[in-house]
Amino acid sequence: MPAKRSVLLKRPAVARLGRSTLRTALLGSLKVQSGRSDVSCRESTNAAKRTQQQVPIEERAGYPVKRLRGSVDPKDWRSYTGDKVEVDLSRAKWLPDEWGQGLKVTHKNGRSEGKKDWGGRGILTSYVSPDGKVFFHKHVAEHYAGKEFTFQGGLNGRIRMAKLQAAQAVQLARAQIKENCDAFSGKIGLDCDSRLFKLLTPRERRHLPSKNDFHFCVISARRAKSVQGLSDIMMVQTQLMEAGVSPTWYVDEPSLGNYKALGLRVVVGGRLTAARNLALQDAKKRRKACVQISDDISAWEYRHGPNATEKTDLAKNAAHAAATRLIVSPVAAARFILAKMRGASKPQPKLGGVYMLGSCARTFSGEAFGRHNFILGDFFVADGGTVTFDEEMNLKEDYDFTCSHIKTYGSVMRCNRMTLN
Repeated sequence: MPAKRSVLLKRPAVARLGRSTLRTALLGSLKVQSGRSDVSCRESTNAAKRTQQQVPIEERAGYPVKRLRGSVDPKDWRSYTGDKVEVDLSRAKWLPDEWGQGLKVTHKNGRSEGKKDWGGRGILTSYVSPDGKVFFHKHVAEHYAGKEFTFQGGLNGRIRMAKLQAAQAVQLARAQIKENCDAFSGKIGLDCDSRLFKLLTPRERRHLPSKNDFHFCVISARRAKSVQGLSDIMMVQTQLMEAGVSPTWYVDEPSLGNYKALGLRVVVGGRLTAARNLALQDAKKRRKACVQISDDISAWEYRHGPNATEKTDLAKNAAHAAATRLIVSPVAAARFILAKMRGASKPQPKLGGVYMLGSCARTFSGEAFGRHNFILGDFFVADGGTVTFDEEMNLKEDYDFTCSHIKTYGSVMRCNRMTLN
């Protein structure tokens, strides 16, 4: 009797998430609403579309930072021809606090006949004064306001935009994770910590630490001036604060003032490996485990499920797609990893971390936890010990750190089913 052939599906491609993902979805929505057949829009994921729709105008970067008394309500913005101006998700770096930024659909004319594109054609970025006047060029808006619009004058708007985009990026990352497995609506929260901790053995659960047993450290440098950098910083800070901890940021000395201006707890760490060693040292002084985090992580994900029945990419992709997906906080992730480390058989590891790629599909033909594998520097837990980073290294310092731990303590603990976005 011939063997049955198993039907295996290819793993769907995961869309790359970026700072402009939600704005692209908003532009696409406006173009569709316009009914114009001569402009095209880039297709957005369902996650981006839904997340964009759930952002109220007050939480969009284009909403005035400070509304003046008697100013026109942004929901009522109209151009001089009466066209609706939608509040933008972005904001010009020089726009004053009391001004807003919007998007207006243009009208088809003779110059647009027979032309299509994927870009911003068909949409005009608009700058709206407190009294509701709409302008499409900076110099005209400056003339009307009677002043120059400067980079410094837009500082509050940039910081606010970074915070808003950070929260939106977290929501988008979670929505992207959920998109192919669950229906969702409204804001997406984290899965309960208990769902993750149930995967620990009884012995490991006895070693489950509290959040107060960690020193949470974010290693960063020269990120607090650019819009993307600000957004990434606030994205990480938001998730840690949401989980009930206030991290310490280890930064370069020239950037100290910029990070402090964001209201962060900041210390000068120096160069990368020096900052990492200072964080280890500070944790040791506090008699706590050290958690080191990169400054641009939007989500922590854990997959739980049986291994593939065959060692083919299609089989592994199918097992990965069928696994239960948990969106966990960085604090829950750190607690889980440390419990695994302290509950492990000898030789007991002093270093633990996550899988090094964004997808762990290929791990579904092997062990869920590795004891002699590379520990990624973007997120790891160090449980004391004497191993430090080699400050002569400028690159691949986490590879060297992993090897030193394996040499000194005989093993590490890599959670092969836990990944970062």
